[in-house]
Amino acid sequence: MAGRKQDTKNRKTITVVFVEGDADELIIGRLLDYYREKGWRCQGDLMVKNTNGFPNEKKMKSKLTQIQQTTTKMQVLFNTIFCEYDTDIFEKGIQEQPDWKKVEDNLRRQYDISHFSRIEAKTSIEDWMLNDLDGLLLALGLPKDTIPKGNTGQEKVKNLFLKKSMVYDRHKGKAKIKPIIDKLDMGKIREARKKELKEFEKLLESARFLS
Repeated sequence: MAGRKQDTKNRKTITVVFVEGDADELIIGRLLDYYREKGWRCQGDLMVKNTNGFPNEKKMKSKLTQIQQTTTKMQVLFNTIFCEYDTDIFEKGIQEQPDWKKVEDNLRRQYDISHFSRIEAKTSIEDWMLNDLDGLLLALGLPKDTIPKGNTGQEKVKNLFLKKSMVYDRHKGKAKIKPIIDKLDMGKIREARKKELKEFEKLLESARFLS
């Protein structure tokens, strides 16, 4: 029994959410705050890791290895690995979808992972932002009747920022876009994206706290 207690004491349980950009990192972080406000609690530590581009297998492995190397005094147990990305890169044929089963199997073989799941931001994380258009316009100081112009969510968000002479950069603009994203209503976004967040909420054991 003493040995088991010692093993438990020297283990560090971590859940990792990989995201592909600054906007994704900020929105996922806000969603996690929303879940906590609703009573959700995560077992162990939770980390949001920005891979600055599509979180492919190579990038995820690199980040997981870095985490292990920084916790050398304890055995790292990766409770759940989430991979968040925009779906438009596949829809537009920019790249082919990975063999996700193969990616999961490879990660499980190399790391101690209990679960692997994906968060597909359809069609982009900017489309999620537009789910609270009222909040976005208010945060930007634009009239309530402003109609976003563009063919995609990214174009619409960029054009809204330009109306205030601001450059929207989802990968290098964290400091500029954080005050805007901080004002968005995560309840509205979560409600609009229930289907995309279903597995995320299930594995984080947050669904039971939400209607």
